[in-house]
Amino acid sequence: MKRNLSPLFSAAFLLAFPVAVYAVDISVDSTSIVRFEQRDIPGSSKQDIQPFTQFLGLDARKLGDGNLSLHLYGWGRADMGDTSYGDSKTDGNLTYGYLQYRFEKTDADIRAGRFFVREGIINEQVDGISARTDLPFGFGLSAFGGATVHTEDLYGENSDGKGDYIAGGRISFRHKGLLELGISGVYEDTAPALVNYVNGTNRKIGADIWLSPHRAIELVGHSSYNTETSEMAEHRYLLNLRPATGLVLSGEYSDQREQSLFYSWAMFSGAAVNPGDKARTTAITASYYLDKTTEIILGYKHYNREIGNADRYGGDMKLSFMDNRLRGGLGYYYLQAGDNFAITGTSSASYHNLRAYVMHDTKTYFSSVEALCRLFDEKIYGEDTAYEAAFSLGYHITPALALSGDISYGKNPDYQDETKGLVRLTYNMTYDNKGEKK
Repeated sequence: MKRNLSPLFSAAFLLAFPVAVYAVDISVDSTSIVRFEQRDIPGSSKQDIQPFTQFLGLDARKLGDGNLSLHLYGWGRADMGDTSYGDSKTDGNLTYGYLQYRFEKTDADIRAGRFFVREGIINEQVDGISARTDLPFGFGLSAFGGATVHTEDLYGENSDGKGDYIAGGRISFRHKGLLELGISGVYEDTAPALVNYVNGTNRKIGADIWLSPHRAIELVGHSSYNTETSEMAEHRYLLNLRPATGLVLSGEYSDQREQSLFYSWAMFSGAAVNPGDKARTTAITASYYLDKTTEIILGYKHYNREIGNADRYGGDMKLSFMDNRLRGGLGYYYLQAGDNFAITGTSSASYHNLRAYVMHDTKTYFSSVEALCRLFDEKIYGEDTAYEAAFSLGYHITPALALSGDISYGKNPDYQDETKGLVRLTYNMTYDNKGEKK
C-alpha cells in the first residue's frame, strides 16, 4: 500500500467526521471496475489478469456556518488472478482528502489535509495546509507547506527519492480580464542520496503569464528555473488566435532541460534518456467548424532532441449528430522520425497512426466502437503492425447508477495476442441535508 499520511492530515479527518454527518449537500462518486485481461508475451507463459478496482469520492459542502467543505477521493485494488502490477496483489491510495474553508468577504480560502497545488510553475501533492487570498489593487497571494506525499520505494532503494517536507507559494497581479502575471516557487527538503539512480532536490522558481487583450487572442505560459542545477528548467507557451467564427489557430512552444525539469524525479533520471538532454517542441494546430456537425483539425509538431529529431503531422475529422447523442471521428497522423529518435533500440521510430470511432448515447443506454492501427516503417521485434479494436456498452439502471462493460482485442510487438475486458458500475448522486436526492 502507498504510505505516509501526515499527523495533521489524519487529525483533520477525525475532527471532520462528526461535522460531515450534518452536511447540507453531499455528493457521492463511485466507480467499481472488474478488469479481465489475458497477456501473451513472447518467451513467457500466458497471464490471466483480473484486478478489482474501486474508486470512491465524496464532497460535503455547506458544513458548519456554510463555508466549510470536506473533499475525499481515493482508490483500492485487489487482484483476483495473476498480479497485475508490481509484486503485491493489493494496492490503494488516498488521492486527496482535505477540509476547505472559504472566506466570502475577502475571496480567500484555506485547506488542510492531502491536496494538490497547481499554481504557476507549482504542481505538487502535499499533506499539509494551504491558503489563498485576493489583495487590493489586483494582487493575489497563495502559500502552502507540509509533508511530501511519498510513494513506494524505488527498486533496490529504501526511499522514493523525495525529501520529507515541501513548501511554496505564488504572488500574482491581475488587471481586469486582460492580464495576469505570477511569480511562484517550490522548496523541498534535501532529498536522500540514492544508490541506483541520479536524483536531486525539487527547488524551482518561475514566472507565468495569461494575456488576452482581445477576445480573439490568448497567450498562456510559464518559465521555470532550477536553483539546484543553476539553469532554466522549462519554457512552455501556448498562443490561441480566433480570426474568424469557428476557426482557432494555435501555436505551441516548449523548451526543456531534462535534468533540471525532472531533477527530483529519480524514476526519470534512471531511465534510458540521458538526464542532461535538452528537448524542444514547436507545434501549429488549426481547428475549424464547417458546420454544427463537422469539425476539422489539422496539426503539425516538430520534436528537436539531442538523441534525434522528428515531425508529426496529420488531422482529425469529428462528427456530431442528433443533438450530440451520436458522435464519431476519423484520424490520421504520421510520425517521421530521424535516426536514433526511438529509445528502445529500434533504428527508426517512424509510423502511421490511424483511428476511427463511433459513440451513441441515449437516456437508457450508451455504446462506443473504436479501432486503432499503427503501421511501423521498420519492424519492431519482428512486427510491422499494431492494432486494437474495442467495443463498449452501458445501461442506465437509474439516472444516477450505470452498468457498463468493455471488451477489446489487439496485437502489438509486446504481446502476440492481447484480450482485455472489464465490467464497470458507476454511481453519482447528490443529497441534501435531509438525505433526499437532488
